[in-house]
Amino acid sequence: MTRRILIILGLAGLLFAVLQGLSFSALTIRLPDEGDRLAFVVPLKAGERFTLAYRHSVEKTAVEGIFQVADPAGILAVETRMTSVGTGLPNTFAGRTRREGEWMVVDEGMAPIPAFRFFIVKINKTRIRTPHRELDLMVLPPGTIIVVGVERLPLYLYFKSLL
Repeated sequence: MTRRILIILGLAGLLFAVLQGLSFSALTIRLPDEGDRLAFVVPLKAGERFTLAYRHSVEKTAVEGIFQVADPAGILAVETRMTSVGTGLPNTFAGRTRREGEWMVVDEGMAPIPAFRFFIVKINKTRIRTPHRELDLMVLPPGTIIVVGVERLPLYLYFKSLL
Protein backbone atom coordinates (compact mmCIF):
# COMPACT_ATOMS: atom_id res chain seq x y z
CA MET A 1 0.00 0.00 0.00
CA THR A 2 1.10 3.45 -0.68
CA ARG A 3 1.65 5.93 2.06
CA ARG A 4 -1.32 8.00 0.85
CA ILE A 5 -3.72 5.05 1.23
CA LEU A 6 -2.39 4.32 4.72
CA ILE A 7 -2.94 7.95 5.73
CA ILE A 8 -6.51 7.91 4.34
CA LEU A 9 -7.27 4.64 6.14
CA GLY A 10 -5.77 6.01 9.35
CA LEU A 11 -7.85 9.19 9.14
CA ALA A 12 -11.01 7.17 8.39
CA GLY A 13 -10.29 4.97 11.42
CA LEU A 14 -9.71 8.03 13.59
CA LEU A 15 -12.97 9.62 12.36
CA PHE A 16 -14.86 6.39 13.12
CA ALA A 17 -13.37 6.27 16.63
CA VAL A 18 -14.36 9.90 17.26
CA LEU A 19 -17.91 9.25 16.00
CA GLN A 20 -18.22 6.25 18.34
CA GLY A 21 -17.16 8.37 21.30
CA LEU A 22 -19.55 11.26 20.58
CA SER A 23 -23.16 10.82 21.57
CA PHE A 24 -26.44 12.68 21.32
CA SER A 25 -29.91 12.51 22.83
CA ALA A 26 -32.61 11.19 20.52
CA LEU A 27 -36.19 10.03 20.31
CA THR A 28 -35.95 6.41 19.22
CA ILE A 29 -38.52 4.06 17.77
CA ARG A 30 -37.33 0.48 18.16
CA LEU A 31 -38.81 -2.77 16.86
CA PRO A 32 -38.60 -5.36 19.66
CA ASP A 33 -39.71 -8.20 17.38
CA GLU A 34 -36.71 -7.45 15.14
CA GLY A 35 -34.01 -7.52 17.81
CA ASP A 36 -34.72 -3.92 18.93
CA ARG A 37 -33.74 -2.57 15.51
CA LEU A 38 -33.92 1.20 15.25
CA ALA A 39 -36.77 2.14 12.89
CA PHE A 40 -36.56 5.92 13.50
CA VAL A 41 -34.07 8.23 15.20
CA VAL A 42 -34.82 11.93 15.74
CA PRO A 43 -32.22 14.00 17.61
CA LEU A 44 -33.91 15.95 20.44
CA LYS A 45 -32.42 18.04 23.23
CA ALA A 46 -33.46 18.05 26.88
CA GLY A 47 -36.58 20.20 27.20
CA GLU A 48 -37.85 19.54 23.67
CA ARG A 49 -41.27 17.92 23.34
CA PHE A 50 -42.78 15.27 21.13
CA THR A 51 -46.36 14.11 20.64
CA LEU A 52 -47.70 10.63 20.01
CA ALA A 53 -51.04 11.09 18.21
CA TYR A 54 -53.51 8.41 17.20
CA ARG A 55 -57.18 7.65 16.70
CA HIS A 56 -58.48 5.15 19.26
CA SER A 57 -59.67 2.07 17.35
CA VAL A 58 -62.76 1.30 19.50
CA GLU A 59 -64.05 4.74 20.45
CA LYS A 60 -62.85 6.41 17.21
CA THR A 61 -61.64 9.42 19.19
CA ALA A 62 -58.44 11.43 18.86
CA VAL A 63 -55.77 10.94 21.53
CA GLU A 64 -52.47 12.77 21.98
CA GLY A 65 -49.76 12.04 24.50
CA ILE A 66 -47.34 14.94 24.95
CA PHE A 67 -43.89 14.13 26.31
CA GLN A 68 -40.70 16.04 27.09
CA VAL A 69 -37.10 14.90 26.80
CA ALA A 70 -35.43 14.71 30.22
CA ASP A 71 -31.75 15.11 31.00
CA PRO A 72 -30.09 12.66 31.22
CA ALA A 73 -31.90 10.91 28.38
CA GLY A 74 -35.39 9.99 29.53
CA ILE A 75 -39.08 10.79 29.07
CA LEU A 76 -41.34 13.04 31.12
CA ALA A 77 -45.12 12.74 30.67
CA VAL A 78 -46.47 16.29 30.15
CA GLU A 79 -50.15 15.79 29.32
CA THR A 80 -52.65 13.49 27.70
CA ARG A 81 -55.29 14.95 25.42
CA MET A 82 -58.43 13.18 24.19
CA THR A 83 -61.73 14.17 22.68
CA SER A 84 -63.79 11.58 24.58
CA VAL A 85 -63.60 9.03 27.39
CA GLY A 86 -64.49 5.37 27.14
CA THR A 87 -63.27 1.82 26.82
CA GLY A 88 -59.49 1.60 26.54
CA LEU A 89 -58.92 5.36 26.51
CA PRO A 90 -56.50 7.03 28.93
CA ASN A 91 -57.85 7.85 32.39
CA THR A 92 -58.98 11.27 33.54
CA PHE A 93 -58.29 12.45 37.09
CA ALA A 94 -60.26 14.92 39.20
CA GLY A 95 -58.18 18.01 39.86
CA ARG A 96 -55.79 17.24 36.99
CA THR A 97 -58.22 17.35 34.07
CA ARG A 98 -59.33 20.49 32.28
CA ARG A 99 -61.30 21.23 29.14
CA GLU A 100 -59.74 23.03 26.11
CA GLY A 101 -62.37 23.27 23.39
CA GLU A 102 -63.10 19.71 22.27
CA TRP A 103 -60.12 18.33 24.22
CA MET A 104 -60.08 16.87 27.72
CA VAL A 105 -56.53 17.52 28.93
CA VAL A 106 -54.97 15.54 31.77
CA ASP A 107 -51.94 17.14 33.43
CA GLU A 108 -49.46 14.29 33.88
CA GLY A 109 -47.26 16.35 36.21
CA MET A 110 -43.99 15.85 34.28
CA ALA A 111 -43.81 12.34 35.71
CA PRO A 112 -40.74 10.38 34.55
CA ILE A 113 -41.76 7.29 32.57
CA PRO A 114 -39.79 4.47 30.97
CA ALA A 115 -39.76 3.73 27.26
CA PHE A 116 -43.19 2.44 26.29
CA ARG A 117 -44.67 -0.03 23.83
CA PHE A 118 -47.33 0.83 21.26
CA PHE A 119 -49.21 -1.45 18.85
CA ILE A 120 -49.49 -0.20 15.27
CA VAL A 121 -52.87 -0.67 13.57
CA LYS A 122 -53.84 1.06 10.30
CA ILE A 123 -57.11 2.43 11.69
CA ASN A 124 -55.21 4.36 14.38
CA LYS A 125 -53.24 6.52 11.92
CA THR A 126 -50.43 6.73 14.47
CA ARG A 127 -47.83 9.46 14.10
CA ILE A 128 -45.23 11.22 16.19
CA ARG A 129 -44.61 14.95 15.90
CA THR A 130 -41.36 16.57 17.02
CA PRO A 131 -40.18 20.15 16.63
CA HIS A 132 -38.09 19.02 13.66
CA ARG A 133 -40.02 16.24 11.96
CA GLU A 134 -43.24 14.23 11.82
CA LEU A 135 -42.97 10.44 11.75
CA ASP A 136 -45.74 8.59 9.94
CA LEU A 137 -45.73 5.25 11.75
CA MET A 138 -48.21 3.88 9.22
CA VAL A 139 -45.25 2.96 7.01
CA LEU A 140 -44.74 0.06 9.43
CA PRO A 141 -46.73 -3.14 8.79
CA PRO A 142 -50.01 -3.54 10.71
CA GLY A 143 -49.46 -5.47 13.94
CA THR A 144 -45.98 -4.05 14.50
CA ILE A 145 -45.07 -3.37 18.11
CA ILE A 146 -42.86 -0.33 18.63
CA VAL A 147 -40.97 0.88 21.67
CA VAL A 148 -40.88 4.67 22.00
CA GLY A 149 -37.91 5.88 24.00
CA VAL A 150 -35.33 8.60 24.50
CA GLU A 151 -31.72 7.42 24.48
CA ARG A 152 -28.16 8.65 24.33
CA LEU A 153 -26.79 7.20 21.13
CA PRO A 154 -23.32 7.20 19.60
CA LEU A 155 -23.19 9.66 16.71
CA TYR A 156 -22.38 6.96 14.16
CA LEU A 157 -25.82 5.35 14.80
CA TYR A 158 -27.50 8.55 13.68
CA PHE A 159 -25.63 8.47 10.39
CA LYS A 160 -26.37 4.76 10.03
CA SER A 161 -30.11 5.44 10.55
CA LEU A 162 -30.07 7.84 7.59
CA LEU A 163 -29.07 5.04 5.20
